[in-house]
Amino acid sequence: MKLSVNDWQDFSLKKDIEKLNKLVQRVSKTGSTVIFDILVVLGAVIFDRFSEFTNRKITGAIYIFAVFLIIAPLVRLLCKKIKAFRHGKFTSIVSRDIREYIDCFDNEIWVYVMMSDSFLELLKDITTTDNHRKTFYFSQTCFWLNKAIMKLHEMIQKLNKIFSNNNEEVVNNRKVATARLVNLLDIIFNIKKAVNEKKDGLTLSEEDLTANSLYNDILNDFLAKAHVDLGIDIERFRI
Repeated sequence: MKLSVNDWQDFSLKKDIEKLNKLVQRVSKTGSTVIFDILVVLGAVIFDRFSEFTNRKITGAIYIFAVFLIIAPLVRLLCKKIKAFRHGKFTSIVSRDIREYIDCFDNEIWVYVMMSDSFLELLKDITTTDNHRKTFYFSQTCFWLNKAIMKLHEMIQKLNKIFSNNNEEVVNNRKVATARLVNLLDIIFNIKKAVNEKKDGLTLSEEDLTANSLYNDILNDFLAKAHVDLGIDIERFRI
């Protein structure tokens, strides 16, 4: 079954909603804990200040209990981080930006490329002589492809931390298999070849042509870095 442009848009929206939902749940859980701790401490203060018959030992015990409630979650979180680090899990604070890059590769870049491919199919299938419609499909094909290229280029300084040929690193550190990157690049260049074949006769502005040229340079920079850092054979990616 072939997915349309709308299907890929729905898929992207679904991923955004899932990400937002996870963030809300995480913030809500943390917020509830903080609010509970604050209420306990506030209760201890009120009990201490407004009770004339307060036993100092009882007050001290309340304060100690309140401090324990605040510190315990932090200690538990620290232990989880240490345990995750010792087992090679990809959950350390330092690698949070790397996780975001990996999520971007899985949930954004692929969608952008597939959106581009869907508009390319519309461009190929169109039978009308309406040059404006053809130009629109062409521009959208380039737009989504260029978005994917820009997102890839943002990873250029951290390729070894994001991609790997080692299966253990892919599984334990949740890296992206280099083969998936190569597969994506194959699709990107297939689209670029088809775009070059379809651009003749279209009414394209100088700005569009210049922008596409600049994104070609950006993609070539990424390929050069991927060749050095990941050992990818870039000779296959020629138009």
